[in-house]
Amino acid sequence: MSKKLFNNIFLKIISIILAFVAWLILVNISDPTTSITVSGVNVRFENEAALSSKGYTYEVLDGGKISVELSGPKTDITSVSAADIDAIVDLAAMSPFSDYADISVKVVKDGNEVKSIKATPKTSSVKLKILNRNSIDYTVEPEAVGDLPEGYALSDVTVTPASVRIAGSQDDVDKIDTVKAVFDVSGKTSDISEEVKLKFFDSDGEEITETDAQPARDSVNVSARIAKTKTVKIHYETMGSPAPEHTFKGVELSNDTVTISGSDDVLSTIEEFVIPAEAIDITDLSYSKTYKIWLPDYAPEGVSVVSDTTLRATVYIEED
Repeated sequence: MSKKLFNNIFLKIISIILAFVAWLILVNISDPTTSITVSGVNVRFENEAALSSKGYTYEVLDGGKISVELSGPKTDITSVSAADIDAIVDLAAMSPFSDYADISVKVVKDGNEVKSIKATPKTSSVKLKILNRNSIDYTVEPEAVGDLPEGYALSDVTVTPASVRIAGSQDDVDKIDTVKAVFDVSGKTSDISEEVKLKFFDSDGEEITETDAQPARDSVNVSARIAKTKTVKIHYETMGSPAPEHTFKGVELSNDTVTISGSDDVLSTIEEFVIPAEAIDITDLSYSKTYKIWLPDYAPEGVSVVSDTTLRATVYIEED
C-alpha cells in the first residue's frame, strides 16, 4: 500500500515539473525574450540651472544622439521607436571637475515607464565643453588657533592631502588667495589627528564665506604632535684651525638656548643641545664668517625644535 502511495506522489511531482517546463516553452514560443538596438535617440538635459546659476554655459561635444540596446518580451519591444526612449542627463549631478555627464535611459509609453523592457545606453555619458569655468590646485595651509597649556608646544604639523583642487567661475576662483585648514589646540596636551573643514581666504586675509567655488573635498586630515617642552643651553665646538698668521677670536651665537619638545622620558636625558664640531669648520679661514645652522638636523631622536630653528654662529678671525 505504502509503495503504491509513494509511486503516486512521485508521478504527481514529475507531472508538475513537466507542466512547468511546457509552460515556459509555450511562453517563449508565443512571446520570446529578444533584444534590439535603437539608434538616433535624442539626449535630454535636466537641471540646467545647476550650471547657469554659477555663470557657466555649455556646449555638447559628443553624445547628443545615442544608440540604446533594449531587451525584453518581443511583443513589447517591437513597437518601441526612438521617440519612446527617454535619455536623460542630470546636470545637477555632474561633477564640477569633469567634462562628462552620465546618461540614464528608460522606455516610456503613454507617460508611463515600461518596466518589462531593460534599456542600456551604448554611450554611457555625454562630453560637454563648460565655458567660464576655471579650476586651480591650492596648497592647504594648516593654521592652529587657541592656546596650549603652559609647558607644551605644537610641532610636526601635516595636512593630508596637502593640496586641493577648486573649481568655479573665473571670478569666484580668482577671489581665493589661500586655502587653510584651521584647527583648535586650546587646552590640548596630546597628539592631534582630526578632520578639519577647509576655509577660503582672499588676498587681504579675510575669510570668504559666500562663494559658488567648489573644492574636490571639503575637509582634510590634520595631524600634529603636542608634547612637553624644555629649554636647554646650546653647546658647540669648532673644527680645524684658521689660516696661517690668523687667530681665532671666538664664536658668537644668535641664541644661546633652544626650546625643544618630546616625551618626558626623552627630555629628562637632555641637559644641553649639542652642535657638532663639523658644523663650524674654521679650517684655513682667514676672515670672519657667519654660519647658518639648521638645528633640527642635530636634534636627538624623538625631539623637535619648537623655538627658532635657525642658529647663526658668527666666527671671528683676526689677522696677526
